[in-house]
Amino acid sequence: LAGAMNAHASKRPPAPASAATTKTKRRKHAMRASSAARASASDASGATRRAWEISKKGNLQNLKLNERAAREALGPNECRIAVRAIGLNFADVFTVLGLYSAAPEGTFVPGLECCGEVVETAASGSNFVVGDRVMCVVRFGAFADEINCPVTQMRKLPNGWSFEEGSAFLVQGLTSYYGLKALGDVRKNASVLVHSAAGGCGLQSLGICERVGAKAIAVIGNPSKVDTLKERFPSLKAIIVRDRKRFAKQVRDACEAIGASEGVDIVFDATLGDFFQGGWENLARGGRYVVYGAADLTPRGDSIGLLGWIKLAWKFVRRQKVDPLMLPGENKGILGFNLIWQFDRQEELARLLAELLALDLPAPKVGATFEFSQLPEALRLFQTGQTTGKVVVKI
Repeated sequence: LAGAMNAHASKRPPAPASAATTKTKRRKHAMRASSAARASASDASGATRRAWEISKKGNLQNLKLNERAAREALGPNECRIAVRAIGLNFADVFTVLGLYSAAPEGTFVPGLECCGEVVETAASGSNFVVGDRVMCVVRFGAFADEINCPVTQMRKLPNGWSFEEGSAFLVQGLTSYYGLKALGDVRKNASVLVHSAAGGCGLQSLGICERVGAKAIAVIGNPSKVDTLKERFPSLKAIIVRDRKRFAKQVRDACEAIGASEGVDIVFDATLGDFFQGGWENLARGGRYVVYGAADLTPRGDSIGLLGWIKLAWKFVRRQKVDPLMLPGENKGILGFNLIWQFDRQEELARLLAELLALDLPAPKVGATFEFSQLPEALRLFQTGQTTGKVVVKI
């Protein structure tokens, strides 16, 4: 059930046994051996770092601070980063609760993005030198005061940005741009329904829409977030404080307000649950419903527990379904994605990131900051859905 419900995960059918499969297995064994060798080398050096580790997923209380975590040897084309700020994402909550199928097994360090300074480099010929202030995205491992990061997953911190702002950009910026541009084909005069509009991805998405000349409808779950939207986007014409019982009508009214009488061209949704149908019903012909999360199904509390699983299962079986046979007649479609499965497509992501940076968006909004020792509390605040902008942990 957890795997099926994980909107951030992707299932792949098992491949038949073949020479290629055997070769892949050998490669994985070699990678594990290489990782073990690096860990052994770090143990021998005696160097350590501080890192939040989880040994058993399913309970936030299992996230423990290791004051003497092993420091891995620096690999080729990597830089060692002294982390100054860590950006939190909904995927971090799903990871700790055991609902994120991309997460490693055994003891590991969660976290997907951070910002800091280069303190050592093994990447000859790269554009990074010791002392550079950089933004980093990693496939887990960011919940630490020091990380090793491939240079392909680093970018220099824009002038005038703080470490906190830098830690709030890469994951949410790429997520928003990939979903809206690569999948949604956002363009001038397109109409876009943006869920969770006051959150990290939501604000980035509204910024992208503003830059390309698209007409946005912002959806939020709490009236206290209206001021955040108006302050950052004074020209925003339509804001919905969502209501489960009349959400479809709210969207219809907002469409009329922005001159999209046929409906929106794009729905960008990280909420799903009870709010899917209202967006789907108001998607115009040729429209694209882009899904990248399921916040409405996110459990509350440190662990799910029996009652939590029952509630989750009830929401799961009651979720709205779309019949593929009806799509040709309705002339609209659904697309879903999770960028963690795109890490091997470096050229595509680099191109999209260059396009995003060319938009020259303002620095991300940091809504709440915590000290490194308070990281679990930061995740708990994230679960409440009451935050605006990015939740960041400072070191």
